[in-house]
Amino acid sequence: RLGASYRLGPELEIPGYGCEDHFLENDTFAHCWESLVMILESGVTDEMLCDLGMPVLFCGVRYNCRVLVRCRKILLIRPKVAMADNG
Repeated sequence: RLGASYRLGPELEIPGYGCEDHFLENDTFAHCWESLVMILESGVTDEMLCDLGMPVLFCGVRYNCRVLVRCRKILLIRPKVAMADNG
């Protein structure tokens, strides 16, 4: 860490950007939440704001989101507002 207080990860870093058709499977969303829990429980977010990319399923709609976490807590989930031309 070397004193860093903010970590910015790439878009959809938790599942991996090339998920393609897997975004149509609910398992992808469940596994992302499981991975996020593991990250939070590991303590790597203690005293560091981490900005992670992952898909979120909310009310049956799939979103490409930024999830901001710190001190083992989710602070904010923000969906992407501008999508690429292909989806």
